Amino acid sequence: MRMFLHILYFKNKMFWKFSVEKGFGVFAKGIGSAIVFGLFAVGAFYLSHYVTAYLLGGVKIGLFLFHRFLGMLLFVFFITINLGNIVVSFSTLYRSPEVEFLLTHPVTYQNIFVIKFLDNFFYSSGTLFLVGFSVLLGYGTYFHYPWYFYPFMMFGILVPFMFLAGCIAVLVLLGVMILAEKINFRLLIGIIVAFYLMQVFLYFKVSGPVHLVREVMKYYPYVDLYFGTLDPLAIKLLPNFWISEILYFFSIKNYFPVYGYTALLLLSTLGVFILLLLVGGMNFFRTWLTSLTIKAMGMKRVELRSNFFAFGRKSIFSSQIEVLLKKEFWQFVREPSQWIHFTVMMVLITAFLSSVSTLNIKLESPELMSVVYLVIFIFNIFLINSLALRFGFPMMSLEGKAMWSMRSAPIKLSNVYWIKFSLTTLLILLLGGVIAFFSNIPNLYTQRVQGILPGQFEFVTPHLALKKLALTSIIITALSAVTLVSMNFGLGALYLNTSEKNPIRIASSQGATITFLLSTVYLVLLLAMYFFPVITMHTASINNSVVSNRIFWFVLGLIAGLSGLIIAVSHSIGIASLRKDFL
Repeated sequence: MRMFLHILYFKNKMFWKFSVEKGFGVFAKGIGSAIVFGLFAVGAFYLSHYVTAYLLGGVKIGLFLFHRFLGMLLFVFFITINLGNIVVSFSTLYRSPEVEFLLTHPVTYQNIFVIKFLDNFFYSSGTLFLVGFSVLLGYGTYFHYPWYFYPFMMFGILVPFMFLAGCIAVLVLLGVMILAEKINFRLLIGIIVAFYLMQVFLYFKVSGPVHLVREVMKYYPYVDLYFGTLDPLAIKLLPNFWISEILYFFSIKNYFPVYGYTALLLLSTLGVFILLLLVGGMNFFRTWLTSLTIKAMGMKRVELRSNFFAFGRKSIFSSQIEVLLKKEFWQFVREPSQWIHFTVMMVLITAFLSSVSTLNIKLESPELMSVVYLVIFIFNIFLINSLALRFGFPMMSLEGKAMWSMRSAPIKLSNVYWIKFSLTTLLILLLGGVIAFFSNIPNLYTQRVQGILPGQFEFVTPHLALKKLALTSIIITALSAVTLVSMNFGLGALYLNTSEKNPIRIASSQGATITFLLSTVYLVLLLAMYFFPVITMHTASINNSVVSNRIFWFVLGLIAGLSGLIIAVSHSIGIASLRKDFL
């Protein structure tokens, strides 16, 4: 126990420590980081307050619908944390040199397991705490909640909710590693992917957000009433539903259900954590040995297939370009955490697209239609930003100490930078185009949708204004993809970390957090510039009127100017930083 507390204290000290390096550059980075974190917190507060006021006071969707939408966002948040923790925990528990070091010391397997689990949870949750508190503050100030609402929601609701997602993720990982002794590991990954894909698809199929809006709006203006009979039974068993209920009943000052759902959440979290301790304590070392077998089998397969895209084979590129392209390919393939995390991201994207590609937003309110469309649009960009952060930001740092060997070789540093950037951009640009196209299918083609009566179907052809809006969104998405990759790539070179081998931890570092916050500011600016055209087009579609193309050209010009400036500044910072660090 004393050894466990000593290691935990050491990890906590390492987590909170600040850099002791001196110099103007370090001081400037520290001040810049503090300014970015502070401005982002203030911006998240005002954005949360504005969105809450707009939906409840402007669009007047009512307390029930508003909190059900929050519940849907929390479901996506829960799944994102859950899937992310599966990948991060695999790297932390089974690929960390620190685990190998601790296994040689008189520390129980359960203590090692708990230490690495808590280390992983707190390391990756700092930004989420900041964002969560700022959003809660903006939401709560709209309702003029008392001071005790914020610590109650933050530490009594949100933290247990995130902790529950992390615990379930590690339980799933342990189950996969136990089964990997008898079943092919890649087959298990495929089963997990299919399971999460089906789970997300069924959730939005069962919850039916558009159907829910139609049913509630039948009772307008009495939309603040409780329409719990519209909630399917399966949805009521999920933690995100419990939180939406807590927030709703707190807003109408009915505190008895608040206490009940809070107790349910806390007891569920405690129960799952105890189960995790039991399963992890009994199976951690066994599954760690299994991970060594999986790693050895993976390396063997790579060696057997090395004739594909091998270094000895000729290509159409010059020698420098050829060797760099092949190095990037094998560097990605030989790292399990890279392609596993990429698979997880593809699951989220596929599940999202399967839900929105058939979603026809047929509502009478142009404001509400615009809000739903903008939520889907900004979520598309957020997915692209997540890919850029995860795979773009760590690219230069993953060279590690080999960067010095590359610097001493007859290879231009700019070639290394631009090839890495080009590969990342092409991949994310392709995925961004697919995301933008499928999410805009209802606005591009005639759709067969459910009518008012059960079993009744009707065909809906989108208005010309909606088709123009869809094409503009696809262009803006592509432009945003290049901008976000540039931002993550350039700042990834600025916050270079050649001592860290884990790409997931690099993408969770302080520099990555600052990059994420800056990219979020860019997303908010996009949303602000695109809001007026979206609501104008939806108004024109409902009124069957004609709208000039000038509004699209004006907005595209603004976004292109902002994006071009960010791209130029990001690459200038990145290349200048590399030349300074490796002269």
